[in-house]
Amino acid sequence: MLMDEADTNPYLQQEVLSASPARLRWMLIARAAELCGFVDQLWSNGQMALGNQWLLRIREILGELLDGVKDSQNPLSAPICDFYLFLLQVTLEVDKHQDRERLKVLAELLAIEAETWRLVVDKAARDAATSSPAELLFPSLSSSLDPSLGGFSLEV
Repeated sequence: MLMDEADTNPYLQQEVLSASPARLRWMLIARAAELCGFVDQLWSNGQMALGNQWLLRIREILGELLDGVKDSQNPLSAPICDFYLFLLQVTLEVDKHQDRERLKVLAELLAIEAETWRLVVDKAARDAATSSPAELLFPSLSSSLDPSLGGFSLEV
């Protein structure tokens, strides 16, 4: 059985527990891309069975990502599902033939997807940083914080 990194890394475990859904998705995709390189390294060292176990972990991650796309009202759901199904198909081909070239393609596609989600996470963080705390907690009061609108003053 493969040891999960979250079991041995409390920092990672805390990061996962406090992450937004978009950040979790980015973390999973980045991990899957990273594991492709690990599988390639294991296979190049002749450790085929261990590499196959990690390839199975990549497939599990893709299954989790696919399971997370549930909003049928969102027009992006269908193409995202199709993409993850395609990636799952690629993992099956890689596994069946132990095809390191297809594994490289899988890693590249996952890296592009990870970069896309990293940009989403970064944009969400920037958007959150530009909002004032009062605006987030009390949206109706945000206009009353503008000093040009007048209001109550304690100046003598």
